[in-house]
Amino acid sequence: MKVQELKFPTSWDAQAMFKKFETEGAATLVVEFPGAQYGTELPLFHYPRKLAFQYGFDVLSLEYGYQSARLKPEFNDESIHNIVSDLEGAFQTIDLSQYKQIVFLSKSLGTLIAGLLAEKLGIAVKHVFLTPLSRTIPYIHENNCLVVTGTDDPVFTEIERNQISSARMLVIDGANHGLETQDPMKALKMLKDVLEEVDQYYKELR
Repeated sequence: MKVQELKFPTSWDAQAMFKKFETEGAATLVVEFPGAQYGTELPLFHYPRKLAFQYGFDVLSLEYGYQSARLKPEFNDESIHNIVSDLEGAFQTIDLSQYKQIVFLSKSLGTLIAGLLAEKLGIAVKHVFLTPLSRTIPYIHENNCLVVTGTDDPVFTEIERNQISSARMLVIDGANHGLETQDPMKALKMLKDVLEEVDQYYKELR
């Protein structure tokens, strides 16, 4: 496997560094969109990435400009616009022509960013939305996607879940916005449930 580090300018006067994991002949690309405070080195990205490698997929792991600058901005419309604009510029320099399908794997804030970016780029993607925001709901309706959330997620409650009742969705009992709980053994079981669902989704892409 070849690993590339790709650097791009951002609105935060810092270069974002993407990591691209490539295998020869890969026809599927998984793009990882981190959460506001949940980086792609953490379990909900680390283990699905390993699954992607098992299926021979390439993976592109993103970083937002404010993360590169080590800042914690307010997540208002302006900052979200800047993130999407930065990514749009970066993607214009990335060759996607070799891929038959592209999967956006995103968490929390990243679910909104992923939906907005796919719309901006005008490309067909499949989505895995982990702990989405309410503002992600229009993109859930529009796409062939998997949604994973928890019953104890205060950001995406039963009210939001009922708005996407027709979507493919895994709701983990007792899981919070991190798809975990205070009990470490239960948290590991929840992570296993997430991985099994993502594994099945990836399997159907082949």
